Amino acid sequence: MQRIATKTTVIIVVLLGLFISFASSANDWKLEKQQNAVSIYSKSTDSGYKEIKVATVVESNPHALIALFNDVSFSSQWIHNCIEVKTLQEVSPTQRLVNTFFEAPWPVKDRDMVTLSTITTSKLGVQIEISDRGDAIPQHAKFVRMQNMRGLWEAISLEDGKSEITYTGGGNPGGNLPAFIANKELITSMFNTFQNLRKVIVLEQFQPIIPPTSAD
Repeated sequence: MQRIATKTTVIIVVLLGLFISFASSANDWKLEKQQNAVSIYSKSTDSGYKEIKVATVVESNPHALIALFNDVSFSSQWIHNCIEVKTLQEVSPTQRLVNTFFEAPWPVKDRDMVTLSTITTSKLGVQIEISDRGDAIPQHAKFVRMQNMRGLWEAISLEDGKSEITYTGGGNPGGNLPAFIANKELITSMFNTFQNLRKVIVLEQFQPIIPPTSAD
């Protein structure tokens, strides 16, 4: 009986430890900015560069996010400081290797990143995972290559034709940019990106064609 009681106690302690660890992790997010229906949170990392989470609600179908991402020629009109997005390879119908170029404020040198976008869909919405592929092509002479870039875009269906869109991610801006400057610019850039996203994702060109349901 004593062994059983001891084993039970150990299991309870382990589970309690996991619960506390999960709760602590969930509470690590710090609200940085909340304005115009956009909320931005940040979390410190060992690298010194913050991870961020951005959220908003839009009056659009979740699949509009895929249509917006697929239109790479339109990217510079909503992604803050984006100069251009070039498609390097259509890996599959749901995967695309892209090279994105960013204009940086003077005197910081312009940046670029090479990433793989992977799309998954479900009844609840869509996910677009962004993973770093910085070694896929040589670095450009006029751009500093961003490193360890990662992110997850999610669009979840809500009531009344609305969707909640969130982005979670981070990375290394490359070069010798101090972390406090990079973190400040990241928050500003993503806030402006989401402000732009709210305006363009409702455009008719990005609305998915949903076939009508047949009457019983």
